[in-house]
Amino acid sequence: MYDTIDIKHKIYYNVRTDNIRGCVMANKNKLSIYLVKEGLFEKEDIFENPEELDILETLPDGSPIYYKASDIHAPSWLKSFFLRNDNDDMLQANSRVVLLKKKVFENEERVFALTFGYARFLFKANVLEEQFGLRIVLNTIQQNEIRKISKTSVGTNQKQSNEQLPKNSDISEFGFDINRDLMKNFSGKSEDEMFEKSMLTGGDIFSLTVGRDISNIDEFLDYCYRRYKDTTYQDKFAWIDNIKYVRNKTIVDQLDVKLIEEINNKNYTQVWMAVPEVVEWEDIKDFIIANDNNHYSDIEIDKVIASLRNPLTCVKQLQTKTIKAMSSRDDTESVYEWRAYNCIVAEITLNGCEYCLNNGKWYKINNDFSDEITRQYNEIQLFDEALIDYNHKDEDAYNDALVNKLDNSLLLHKCKITTGGQGNNIEPCDVLWNNKIIHIKRNGGSSLLSHLFNQALVSSQMWLDSGSRQQLKDKMLAEGYPDVIPERFNSTDYEVVIAIINKFTEERPKIPFFSKVAICFTVKNIKNYGFKVSIKNIINVK
Repeated sequence: MYDTIDIKHKIYYNVRTDNIRGCVMANKNKLSIYLVKEGLFEKEDIFENPEELDILETLPDGSPIYYKASDIHAPSWLKSFFLRNDNDDMLQANSRVVLLKKKVFENEERVFALTFGYARFLFKANVLEEQFGLRIVLNTIQQNEIRKISKTSVGTNQKQSNEQLPKNSDISEFGFDINRDLMKNFSGKSEDEMFEKSMLTGGDIFSLTVGRDISNIDEFLDYCYRRYKDTTYQDKFAWIDNIKYVRNKTIVDQLDVKLIEEINNKNYTQVWMAVPEVVEWEDIKDFIIANDNNHYSDIEIDKVIASLRNPLTCVKQLQTKTIKAMSSRDDTESVYEWRAYNCIVAEITLNGCEYCLNNGKWYKINNDFSDEITRQYNEIQLFDEALIDYNHKDEDAYNDALVNKLDNSLLLHKCKITTGGQGNNIEPCDVLWNNKIIHIKRNGGSSLLSHLFNQALVSSQMWLDSGSRQQLKDKMLAEGYPDVIPERFNSTDYEVVIAIINKFTEERPKIPFFSKVAICFTVKNIKNYGFKVSIKNIINVK
């Protein structure tokens, strides 16, 4: 049975009066709900082009329904949610419709935006509450009710990925690293009666399919807000607040201003430069900076600043400045090219909060998480043996020189082992020195360092595998190396050394925050295999 409702002489219908659990049930609708940021109420504050929007209807409570018309046929949600006759030709399938609902919660006024069609593209930047839907979902579902995730890996190449499992699962089954991955959105099965035990998806947007329409949406939004403000997620998903991508333009602008201040004050302990991606150093002869005729062995911030036509006053100067890595085979050709801003690594405190700049993006780091990672990093054992400084053409040349310097050492960085059905090549190490398995890389920023740490981890797994060790032994014997690999391999007899070539002279390598996160993860896992683990700073004097 369906009732009709006359609101302002518009005919609404399709409200089911079947009484289920004491509730009046509406048609099932796929809802997309946003929360507008505090203090924003007006059309001009919320929408990018408010002049292009017309009023479809103003509800009795004053809530406006805005639309931007299109063509083609009438959309299904016109009937099911707004309960309107479909003989109104103002709205079509590609129309964009937004219902703004102002609500009051304990003297706090907030605006909800319910979007239909392609209306999500109508908003101004930075007007919608970040993680609104994510908070609701995290506060509602259990840890083992996750069905799908969308994530971004920070500190590397900003890799974005989506993962879905055929059944509800725990976060550990998604290959999600709680210390290095940012959660963009979550999907999971809810047992919440108000959400009708439906599948929930949450990021900035909150999405679900429920029996709600314009006649009964108010109490539902009230409930959504309560779930958003809840903090029970911290008991189940506390790690979600460790790292957050900063999208608030006001905060980004403040951070950029602070960045300029630190650079002009030459605070290079907090701000420095590194290549923003994994590179093959043997392919690079040197670097050149736009408007600078000099060639440099590495990218350094003072060289970039010196190349500017005018004193540094804004980040745009760095965002437009180009740095090229020139080919070692043809010095007239570049093999990599980056914006200077994307090469900057910065760790900055603003208003008592910790932030990191990595690959051109700002991240907010939970203070407790930052302290814990710093503590773990400072507890990693330092390699107490002397290694030569770096003043060489490339890493290959350095490794050759190091082996010539160290007695009983072997050069193994080209002695790669094939494992797995896809023929993966694993580098056992760069240098094997008695019982020390040494991995060496230049500090090329988070991406390249992550490559180094992963190499050390995968190599450790290889050394534990008897088949891989035999393959390595065969290759070494074929190359005329002595037989130094024992038949009975005991990992506790060996030390994995992670050596980083750095411009910094500190005993403990100075690396970006995300690299500290990655190396702590790596060291923990290698230790679990029984190896000793240490780190070493190799000073780049070139």
